[in-house]
Parts: sequence; structure tokens; C-alpha cells
Amino acid sequence: MSQSEKKPEISEKQVTSLQKGYQAILEFIDEMEQLSQFQDRIDIPSNINQIWEAFVDEIRKSINVDVCGLFMVDEDTHEFVLQNVSPHDKGSICKKEIDFQVECGTFSWIINRRQPALIPSLVFKNRKTIIMLPLSTAKRTLGIVFILTPIEESSITHKNLKLLKMLSRQCSLMMENALLYEKLKKEHENLKKAQARIIQAEKLASIGRLTSGASHEILNPLNIISGHIQLLLMDRGMSPSISRPLNIMQEQSERIAKIVKSLLQFSHYGKQEIGVINVNDLIEKVMSMVEYEVKHHGIQIVRELELNLPSIMGDDDKLSQVLFHLISNAKDAMLNGGMLKISTRALSGTNQLQGKPESIEIRFEDTGSGISEEEVDKIFDPFFTIEGAGNGPGLGLSICYGIIQDHGGTINVESKLNEGTAFFIHLPVAVESKP
Repeated sequence: MSQSEKKPEISEKQVTSLQKGYQAILEFIDEMEQLSQFQDRIDIPSNINQIWEAFVDEIRKSINVDVCGLFMVDEDTHEFVLQNVSPHDKGSICKKEIDFQVECGTFSWIINRRQPALIPSLVFKNRKTIIMLPLSTAKRTLGIVFILTPIEESSITHKNLKLLKMLSRQCSLMMENALLYEKLKKEHENLKKAQARIIQAEKLASIGRLTSGASHEILNPLNIISGHIQLLLMDRGMSPSISRPLNIMQEQSERIAKIVKSLLQFSHYGKQEIGVINVNDLIEKVMSMVEYEVKHHGIQIVRELELNLPSIMGDDDKLSQVLFHLISNAKDAMLNGGMLKISTRALSGTNQLQGKPESIEIRFEDTGSGISEEEVDKIFDPFFTIEGAGNGPGLGLSICYGIIQDHGGTINVESKLNEGTAFFIHLPVAVESKP
């Protein structure tokens, strides 16, 4: 074999280099496998807390962790708020350390860089190290992960930081998706509620239009019929075989008249007398008229009326009608006695009503028979009656709905069969009563 045909010799240095390259490839594959497993774990959770728990588990696989905290950006104040911490009793340490880092300007520097940072602890001085992992996407910064770890030789490497950076990016994307999903879900629920209110309002408006045009056409001939029946009944010599059917006819005529008069309320017949109303005083006035009867039926009344409530603008008589009806409903639902709780409170901030600065909540809660899930969605429909609830035309709650809607408010119900029912009324505060 000629000298030119000899195989080139591989030096020990080249072998070492190849081994290092091979080892680096294996480590990269391990990192990708860990990243893939983390992705699989956080694909399933649907909320921030579940994603966070999976992320903390991955962090603990990479480095020694004393405390790990999650600070999320509040959408309203744009401040970083501690949302979760592991262990759960170390929240004060996280807040104290972050406060120090904010004061010295390190925190804002890390947020602006949007890169992981290894910095000394200002609380534990030379005994602990901090890793900050910004949770950022292309669009925004969602928060930051605070990791407190002991100072140990070779415990934190460039490789560890690189892996944590990749994991935090994956975590950021999944958290953003979770937040978007929750936002869409909330908007969808609000849309469904708005659609339900529109449908209910259209039902009431349709009945109002129908009643406004037909009520007099019905009542005029009905009054003539009723008058002739009364004249016939004045005959003392009339046999019972004739007077009995006439009495039935008179009763049914009066029932028809009552239904038509109830329907007239949907067409806003008559003027509303709008004035300033103190809700607590209105409740006390109504209760003074019905309290004896309610207690006579073995029902305990509990009042929780918030003091110094702002006033509302409304029609005293019509709102009294709503309160009367809800109290009567509660009484009918507690035939064997029970408890009726009436409470009021002022709502503001996140509890605003349809963009209003403030609103008043009136709540009626009873321990009665409750309403089934199938019936509760129909309870404000005109002519809907609950089985065994009485012989009325089924317009009471529909009228209440219309009155509250005319006052710019909402009325909702929650109920469980055999457990009780709660009605919630929200009414906007009078502009002049706001501080």
C-alpha cells in the first residue's frame, strides 16, 4: 500500500471533540424531549393555575428551588400582582424581594429586556440567588416568574437558563391562550344574557302592542255582557237551574276582565310618577303592610339592609308592586313555613350594571320549594305558571320584569328544587345622589 493510500489517523483531540459533539446532540434531544413533554402536559389544562403547577414541576427538574412565585399583570391597573406561590406560605418573601428589586430599578430592566436574568437576592444577601423569567409573547408581557434558589457551585448553568427560557416561552403562549379563552367565554356568556334580555323585551313589547289595540275591543262587549248578566240575576224568582249558570258566567267575565287589565300593564298604560326613592324605606313600607300575613304563615323574615344607600329614580307604586309580588311568591313557595331574607347593598367597580357607575342590589331569598331547572329559564315568560303556584294568568313576574327594565335595571333568578329561590334586582343609582 502506497503512502498516499494510507488512512488518515484520527487524533485524540478529534475523538474528544466528536464525543463532545455527540454528547451535545444527546443533551439537545433530551431538552427537546423535556420541552415536548411539558407541551403535552400544558395542552390539557384550561386555566392559569393548572399551567403554573405544570411549569413549577419542570423548573424543579432543572434547578434547586426554595421559592417560586408567579406575578401576573393586572389588566386594569397594569401592576404585577402575586397570583401563585410555591410553597404556599412564602408569598411575603416574594413580595418583599420584588419590592426591593423594583426600588433599585432591576425589575423594570428585566421586564424591558424580556430575557431571563440571574441576579443577587436583596433580602437574603449572599445566601440566595434569584432567577427572573419574564412571561412574554410577541404582543405583550403577561407576567414574571420569580425563583429563589440557594447559591451552589454549578447549580445554575447557561444550559439551565436556556432550557428555562424555552419553557417560559411555551408557558407564556399557553397562558395567553388560556386568558383569551376565558375572555371569549365571558364575552359569549354576556352575549347570551344580552340576547335573552332582548328576546324577553320583545315578548313584552309584542304583548303590549297587541293589548293596546285590542283591550278596549274586548272590555266594551264584556262590560255589556256582564251588565246583562247582573240584571238577570236581580230577578228573585229565577230558578237555581238558571241562576247557577249565570253566576258562573259572571265569575268568568270578571276573570277575563282581570286578565285584560293585567295585560294592559305591558302597554305602559298611564303615566309613571318618577321621583327619588330610598330603597330601604320602600322595602320597610311594603313590609309594614304584608309582614303580619307573612309571619302568620310561619315564615321568619330576616332583613339585611345596608345603611346609607344611594337613592334611585323610579315610580314608587310600580316598584312597590314588584316587591309585593316577590314577597307573595316567596310566601306561596313556603306553605309549611320557612325563612325569607331581604337584603340590599350598593354595587360599584367590577359590579357595575351595564356601564353605570353604581347600582343598588335588592335580593329576595326564600327556603321554599324552589323551581326546577327546566322551569327557571321560562319564569319571566308571559302566561307561564309553575304547577301548583295558583290560578293567576301567569303575568306577575313578566310585569315585574317589564317594570324593572323600564327603570333601567335587571332582574334575575337562581333556584334549586326543594332548596329555595333567590331573586336579584339591580337598579341604577340616581345621578344626583352620587358623591
